[in-house]
Amino acid sequence: MEIIKHKLGEIETRNKIKILFACETGSRAWGFPSPDSDYDIRFIYRHDKDWYLRLNNPKDTIEFMDGDLDITGWDLRKALVLLKKSNVALIERFQSPVEYYASEDFKKDFLGLIQEYYSPTAAYYHHHSLATKFWNELKDKEEIKLKSYFYLVRSLLSCNWIIKDKTVLPMHIEGLMKYIDEELRNELIELINLKATVGEKYMHQKTENMQTFVTNLFAFVEGNRNELGVNEQSYTLLNNFFLNTLNETGDN
Repeated sequence: MEIIKHKLGEIETRNKIKILFACETGSRAWGFPSPDSDYDIRFIYRHDKDWYLRLNNPKDTIEFMDGDLDITGWDLRKALVLLKKSNVALIERFQSPVEYYASEDFKKDFLGLIQEYYSPTAAYYHHHSLATKFWNELKDKEEIKLKSYFYLVRSLLSCNWIIKDKTVLPMHIEGLMKYIDEELRNELIELINLKATVGEKYMHQKTENMQTFVTNLFAFVEGNRNELGVNEQSYTLLNNFFLNTLNETGDN
């Protein structure tokens, strides 16, 4: 944790930016890491106001790799444009159980914007696309990587949540288990506990229960995806938030 905070501080200094929010994503934040899982660190940052007045389109991302630290940052303006589209990767970061830094007012206000711009339809089709990808990869195999299996399960549980609950999804997989029965929940937790003891390359014998659970859940989310709801908010709230954030935080 301290090493990560130190790296983020170095990135701030080197790029002359101000980090507004930083968290863990990926399997460590989703709740099913392996012992050798990377750290997927994501952050939102801003430049000073003059940076945004350029006629050209300067780079709006920062990427940094250091061993098992995978660090990526998005500029504030980029993040807000993505929020207008209800970008799932961005929204879920603010549900992360592992935060490395959060400006309290910024996080609170950004969470408010998420409520305004969250689109169940956009979230559903994001997760449905991932579920389809991993389903096609795993459905005919007898031995599978638990990592890929949980990517599939988490995506299907997310679709299930969206159909049954109009609120923003939890990021952690156990939160997404709210709408499945206790027996299935316990089986998944046992597999998560196993995954925590084996490497990313471990191959697991797929059981009939694992296949049946995914098959039935896939059929349910495919058959109940109508009238999920969209969001048609304009840019007004985002523009106001963008300007207020730059004015409140001042120049670097």
